[in-house]
Amino acid sequence: MSCARQIAIAVLVAGMAAPGAYARPAHGPQGMAGLWETETSVALISGELDTAAASLPSAPPGAPPALARELAERVKLWGNPPYNAEWQARLRNAPRSAAPSAAAQFFKTCAPEGFPYAMESPFPEGLFQAVVTPAETLLLFAHGEVRQIFTDGRKHPASKDRWPTPLGDSIGRWAGATLLIDTIARKAGPVAALPIPGIADLSEQAHFTERVRLIDADTLQDEMIIDDPQRFSHPWQISIRYRRVTDVDRLIPVECTENDRDQVVNGALTIVAP
Repeated sequence: MSCARQIAIAVLVAGMAAPGAYARPAHGPQGMAGLWETETSVALISGELDTAAASLPSAPPGAPPALARELAERVKLWGNPPYNAEWQARLRNAPRSAAPSAAAQFFKTCAPEGFPYAMESPFPEGLFQAVVTPAETLLLFAHGEVRQIFTDGRKHPASKDRWPTPLGDSIGRWAGATLLIDTIARKAGPVAALPIPGIADLSEQAHFTERVRLIDADTLQDEMIIDDPQRFSHPWQISIRYRRVTDVDRLIPVECTENDRDQVVNGALTIVAP
């Protein structure tokens, strides 16, 4: 999917919002409820990332475009995790895949985002909605994925009753207004289905803990620790920040396998007939 399409989707969603229709929820756990997007996504929409990318030095032919390189500097999960010596040796000896030959290839993917990448999508369509109930907190993503974080005291399923999935199994508890999340049984593989050389790759033994809390009324922070005893020399700590989305009053599902029918004409979004 092209970066232009990602931004066009955001424009479409924002255009459907009713002015003043979204009210900030109360403090405490319910303060987390609502729509959120990463600060990187905010920078992408505002043009801040384009400005920063324009100042980067030229890259050799076949290398990712400047915007992709700027994103790679900001998205924590695209960085290098603390691999142990054995896994570093495996990566050095692994066959190298070809680098993207064009800018569009970097952004072209329709695979589900999965966890943990869904928590740090830098694109406008990566916004999510948090729904807080006494029994669980749901994180609803535009691609149709749902993280269920059970807060009713249940434990993870016994090993014989669980199997790895793209989102893993999450349980949590509230410590005041901070949501503590524990996630296991995440399917092995890269943190994101993107053609990024060297993107972090996790085993099925990866264990995730998160501290999610409000910094202020419109800023949410996820302090994530990833421990992979099979591949890491020590836990990987990542901090992700989100901004509350106040100009949208609903989450619009995204189906990136549909044909592109949105065009921006003179700064306005139009929908092309099928």
